[in-house]
Amino acid sequence: MIEYTVRVYSDGSKSWLLNDRLHCEHGPAFEGADGSKEWVLNGETLTEREFNQRMNKPCSGKIVDIDGVKYKLVEV
Repeated sequence: MIEYTVRVYSDGSKSWLLNDRLHCEHGPAFEGADGSKEWVLNGETLTEREFNQRMNKPCSGKIVDIDGVKYKLVEV
């Protein structure tokens, strides 16, 4: 599990950091008080589309646990 540092500024802006660098894998790493958003992975600023493409990882090979039984996902 990733533990972020979340900073909330006096103007209402928010930023998510990992190891003191802007980084967020579940959405924008910065949300401005004016509604602006920035998507950042490991300090690299991306467009929203680039971010979604990088985070859309295939599930093939992942292990899931359903009712105590482990399954390995395969692409069909």
